[in-house]
Amino acid sequence: MNSKPCSLSYRIGILMLFAVAYGLLYVIPNFFSSSPAQELPLLWIDKAIPLIPWTFLIYTSDYFVFLFAILIISDQRQYNSFARMMFGVLLICGMFFYGYPTVYPRPPYEAQSNWLIGSVMSFISVADSPRNCFPSMHVGLTSVATWSMRHKGPKVLAGFALWSIAIFSSTLTTKQHYFYDILGGLGVMTVIAYLEKALFQKDLSAS
Repeated sequence: MNSKPCSLSYRIGILMLFAVAYGLLYVIPNFFSSSPAQELPLLWIDKAIPLIPWTFLIYTSDYFVFLFAILIISDQRQYNSFARMMFGVLLICGMFFYGYPTVYPRPPYEAQSNWLIGSVMSFISVADSPRNCFPSMHVGLTSVATWSMRHKGPKVLAGFALWSIAIFSSTLTTKQHYFYDILGGLGVMTVIAYLEKALFQKDLSAS
């Protein structure tokens, strides 16, 4: 069966719906949840890795991962698969954020001489509270974007995979997440990828 191209307007429309769902399932519990948040145990790797300011640039590059995925995936079936997995990760993570909220003991950020790094750190400190830790949506959504590149050839997939690994690492070097959160985010993505294959096998095989 021939593949069907996915219009840019369709992709943008799905992105707008995702932005609304993101606000409901991430932003609200991040700032306005009345449930007390729990701290998780700090592992040796959490304690050993210092805060590295320049890695905030890597941490926030996840926005570009999503943007590139939206622009690159032009096939209708592949984009629908990508969108379903994105919403699936958002839904499962949101259930944790509301039902079992966690918080990281984020240290205060020191002033930076580099204006770009300082601006990004200031943005994160204001726009992203240290709540909504487990599972890491940063990891889950980035993993979905990378997994969706498997149709684009080994070079594209490898590039996204290396980029994702750098983002995973930056969740620790920016002191935004526990190591447990990375494992949780990967676990959520694995479950969603399995469900996507099990429930939409014909759609995937036709891709």
